Parts: sequence; C-alpha cells; structure tokens
Amino acid sequence: MKFKKENINFNNYIYKYINIIRNKSIKKINKNKLDLFESEKCKNYDISSIIDYEYSFPIKEKESIYLKLLKKYVLDVDGFYLFFINGFYIYNFFKKKNKNFLSLNDIIINNKSYCNSNIEKYYGKTLSNNDNLNYFNFIFSKDGAYIYIPDGIYFKKNIYIIYIYNIINDYSIINPRNLIILGKKTKAKIIEIHESLTNKIFLSNSVTEIFNEKKSYLDYIKIQNNLSFSYLKDNTFLTQKNNSYCSINTFSFEGRLLNNNLNFFNCGKNSKFYLNGLTIIKNKSLNQIIDNKILINHLYPNCESNQTYKYILNGRSKGIFNGIIKVHKNANNINAFQKNDNILISNKSFIYTKPELKIYANNVKCTHGCTIGKIDNEKIFYFRSRGIKKKIAKSILLFLFSKEILKKINIYNIKIYIYNIIIYKLKILNLNLI
Repeated sequence: MKFKKENINFNNYIYKYINIIRNKSIKKINKNKLDLFESEKCKNYDISSIIDYEYSFPIKEKESIYLKLLKKYVLDVDGFYLFFINGFYIYNFFKKKNKNFLSLNDIIINNKSYCNSNIEKYYGKTLSNNDNLNYFNFIFSKDGAYIYIPDGIYFKKNIYIIYIYNIINDYSIINPRNLIILGKKTKAKIIEIHESLTNKIFLSNSVTEIFNEKKSYLDYIKIQNNLSFSYLKDNTFLTQKNNSYCSINTFSFEGRLLNNNLNFFNCGKNSKFYLNGLTIIKNKSLNQIIDNKILINHLYPNCESNQTYKYILNGRSKGIFNGIIKVHKNANNINAFQKNDNILISNKSFIYTKPELKIYANNVKCTHGCTIGKIDNEKIFYFRSRGIKKKIAKSILLFLFSKEILKKINIYNIKIYIYNIIIYKLKILNLNLI
C-alpha cells in the first residue's frame, strides 16, 4: 500500500495536535490486543468478514472531471456545500467561501490558525469510547468537514456535507471524519449525503463529532442511498449542553451493510434529543443489512428524548435495531420515548429488534415499544375495491407507513428530495401523498 507524501508544514500547531491524537489511537489499538473488528461481532453479523481482502486507499483525482457531475447534488442554490469525492474535498466547486466551513485537511495544510482553539477543545474527544474502528479512523482519516457556528448566530441557509463514492477498484477503504460545533444560542440545519456511483465494493468508516453548546438548535438529516454493494460504518457522537436541542433523521436506502451508531450524551439540564430513522430495502436479489444502534445517556435531570425508527424490508434483507436509553443516577425528571415499527414484505427478510431501558434514577417517565408485521390484507382489499391495482395498493400503504418519519423533516426541499427517492424505491406513481 503506497501513501502520497503531503507538503505539510511540520511547525503547524494543528498538525502536531492531530498527530498526538493519532499516536494515542495507535496505542489504544495495541493495548486492546484484539482484532480490529472484534468489538463489532455479534450474533446477527460479523463486520470482520468485510476485511477478508486486501484493501487500499483511493488516490485523489483531478477535481475538474467532477464539476458537471456534482451539479445534480446542488439541492438549493443558496446552500453551503462541502463536497467529498472518495473522501477527498473538492475545493473549487463553489465561489462562495466561509471561514467556518472548511475541510479538516485544508485546516492542517494551510495552517488556519484561527481554528486552533476549536480543534484542541473538541477534536478527538471520543478517544475514550473504546471503539477500534474509531481509533482506525483517527489514524487514517485524510479529510472531513469542519463546521463551526459562532455564538449567537442563527444560520438560516442549509449546510450540505456530500460524500460521493466513485470507486474504480474493489476493496477500497475511506475514513471520513467530521467535526461540527454549535456555539451558544445558535441554530443550524445540516444535510449529510452518502451515495455511490459504481457497484464496486468498498468500506467507508465515517465518524462525526457534534458539540451543541448552551441553547443551541441543530436539525441534522442523514441520507444513505445507492450503497447496495458497499459497507458504511457511520459513527456519530453528540454532546449537548443546557437547554440545547438536536434532531437527527436517518434515511437508509440500500446497503450491503449500513451500520449507524449514534451515541448521545446530555451534559446539561433541559436538553432534548429527537431521533428518527426510516429504512426501505426493496431489492429482492441482494443480501443487505441495516443496523441502527442508538445509545442515549441521560446524565442530567429535566431532559427529554424521543426515538422512532421504521423498517420496510424485502427479499433477504436483514434489519437490526438496538436502542438503549440509559438514565444515570440523580438524572431525575427524564421523559424518554422509544418506538420501532417494522414491515416484512418477504418471508426471507428478518428484523432483530431490542429496545432497552436502563434506569438508575427516580421520577422518570420512560416507555418503549415494538411492532413487527406484514401489509394488512384488509386494507389492500379496500384499495382494490376502489379500482386500484394490488401492487399500487401495497406501495401506497408502505408509503403511508413511512410518512410519519417524512413528516418530521422541517426543510421543504429536502423533504421533496427524500419523497422522490421513496416514490422511486416503492415504484408507485407520483401521487399527491405528501
């Protein structure tokens, strides 16, 4: 495996700091004395099987060849975009620049000294989570998004982080790493998209660290599409302070293995988490696995969390939901809700669901529930009695099942974008169903 030498100023403070984090990660992996993917093994699947091959890192290509291609991902002309092709940032796509929306590699190479304090304060704070793939990302990450909203800023425009994979050779590995910081009394809307343009096999080991300071408001949407032959390991770590709000909506449409790990820590009173997810797997011929693991740590009192995840599974697809709400000692007056609903279209599809509550405090209100079933034949009969074909009736019922999650999207153009993906996946007419 060959590495291209980068022209880096070794007196660069940020480079030195990140290099310290990388060295700590190497020590952590060596200390664990485990296979790199040992911590990911479970009875439902073993992620270690994906590295039975010799993987390589993609090489950065000329940016100019992608400029026309990327225009289709411009979902609104007023938005701010951070484009990454095969993990490398595309610098010259937009004339619009903002000193607080950068790539991490740009910060290191060009010595953006005004970012020093934020990098030192926030970057690498997930070293203690004992996840070998997180350590691996620290060591080999080439680039990622850096987003900082200064105190008191209500940023009205949408911010886009778009990862496009145009892999030429099978068995490539990419390690994106994002750092997102919302200062005090701020508001932001961020959309993150992962999409592959080829059928090549690759692993994207993505990590996002999010920090919400006091009275901040974050609306975050993740869209994972056209990854049928790919592996995406997506780790998200969120830390919230007093009176902050965060909504994360995850939409997964196809993936050989999509592993979404969301870890939330409320480090202040009166914080709120809203997590929603929709998975639609309609491909009958491929084995696909969607695994959502959510851990919400309620560390302070008077906080609220809400989880709603829905799966529509066909063919030999497999869905996994493991949601844990952990209420720590003295974290009283917690209101936590958790729900997982599933529709299995095929007799060969499976869902493994495990909603969990771990409560070590008094005066809390925590509920969870789960449903698993098939499409209601009586409702299909009703549609058919009105002259609607059986296939169309099924697709409409599936759309209505997913509509609960779609309604939680507050960004209109993104709602339409996801709506069109769902219409295409369900293969129904573009009816006025929204």
